[in-house]
Amino acid sequence: MFFVIMVIVFIIICIKNACEPTLPASYHNNWKLEAEDSQKVREGKMTQREFIRNMNNGKYR
Repeated sequence: MFFVIMVIVFIIICIKNACEPTLPASYHNNWKLEAEDSQKVREGKMTQREFIRNMNNGKYR
């Protein structure tokens, strides 16, 4: 029974990871601005959520 539950959990995790959207390579063109914002996250001046939102919105194109 435990094996069946683990297989079902594994399948759900695989489906979840396969459905995550990927960012196009063009979203990383402005690597200097991206590095600056990444440093702000490390220093606590920007949240990780804001950084990911900027990345998804294409701020670093």
